Amino acid sequence: MTLPIVIVSTEEGLSRIPSTIRQGSLALGATKAETLWKVVVPLATPAMLTGLILAIARAAGEVAPLMLVGVVKLAPALPVDGNYPYLHLDQKIMHLGFHIYDVGFQSPNVEAARPLVYATSLTLVLLIMILNITAIKIRNSLREKYRGASD
Repeated sequence: MTLPIVIVSTEEGLSRIPSTIRQGSLALGATKAETLWKVVVPLATPAMLTGLILAIARAAGEVAPLMLVGVVKLAPALPVDGNYPYLHLDQKIMHLGFHIYDVGFQSPNVEAARPLVYATSLTLVLLIMILNITAIKIRNSLREKYRGASD
């Protein structure tokens, strides 16, 4: 679902690197692998990270595919706890979007559930906004860091 976003942003980041930088690295005696890992990938990192974070933010807002693969009506425990291995990927999840649907439309008393739906919606919107702002900040800071290398 989110893989095309990451792939396109990575391709765009790699295509924006001028060939003269690659040729300059090769002319100075670097191998193709060294050029790739020490010149090309660091310059393309802002685009790759931006695509990754935006894909995560999009996945946070997309509910329908998750309803088909792993969302449950009630998840009494988080998949992260204090017991080794700390992250339990075998546990089921409850997506915030599904929670909004479940409480808002499947509840017997819709009026009583309305504040909870609003609070959950606000939490989901804020989470997506925080992820998008984080992506923008990371992209801008990495662009400034590598601006001198690409000029």
